[in-house]
Amino acid sequence: MPQQGLIFRILVASPSDCYQERKAVPEIIYSWNAANSLRSAAILEPVLWETHATPAMGDRPQALINKQLVQQCDVLIGVFWTRLGTYTGVAESGTVEEIEEFRKDGKPVLLYFSSVPVVPESIDHGQYQKLIAYKKTLQDQGIVFSYDSVGAFREVLQRNLASTIPDLLAAHGKPSDPSPTPEERDEIKEIRMFKSQFESFLRRFEADWAAERDTEPPGIDDGKDILRTASSEILDFKSQVVEDAGSGMTEILQDALKRLRELGRHELYLDGGVSYDEFWDKGNKVLESLKKIPEVLGET
Repeated sequence: MPQQGLIFRILVASPSDCYQERKAVPEIIYSWNAANSLRSAAILEPVLWETHATPAMGDRPQALINKQLVQQCDVLIGVFWTRLGTYTGVAESGTVEEIEEFRKDGKPVLLYFSSVPVVPESIDHGQYQKLIAYKKTLQDQGIVFSYDSVGAFREVLQRNLASTIPDLLAAHGKPSDPSPTPEERDEIKEIRMFKSQFESFLRRFEADWAAERDTEPPGIDDGKDILRTASSEILDFKSQVVEDAGSGMTEILQDALKRLRELGRHELYLDGGVSYDEFWDKGNKVLESLKKIPEVLGET
């Protein structure tokens, strides 16, 4: 039935190298909504320039983005890896300018710095030195978080959102937990978030896999790329599982990783298409096994 509520807009601010994080943040926000929106009567909306900005003229680009997005948002999630970004005419980068706009207005800013390994030759050393200097100034003025994998980033951001949103609700006269029940314990909320994120991953994996499987001319190289990306995400999910209470979830994830690695070494032979069909059939079976994870988690 219809329900009145609040909408809090969450700005995702980062340079272009934080591609995986920009994908992860909306998923984490949608998971928060799935676990909390009915109880709290609040919805979080992820705001990214690539999805929310509209063409406009009459000012410098970042000033237009500030008017369209920054000034309309309630929380900023900022992420950095190896780059600080491009000078805007006012600040060292668009991300920096957005952060400073939020700080000036006294709005919440959650900042994260990646220590995920990177190929040295891919680093712009000038950009990296600027980033290090900027990080030092922020550390002298507040608290920032570091992480060493996308899985770790997901975990810390989930915790930080869980701490930040109640303050926003209280500021708007809404109790953060008006009628707590046993089903709304922290453990249940984390399971709901994990399940929602995993189901989102499965939908993307299955869609990419099916599209490539049906593409002509036949081949498996792009299919292997899809499997490598899936393996990376499964590793991130596996890192979030502290214990599974004998549910078998860890074993399912580990078995899937093993089979994906084997498929990464799969070779095609002149055998009338047998080895080609075998590659896609084995990939289909991995997908089917991963679909057991939401079933294992059950209704929460």
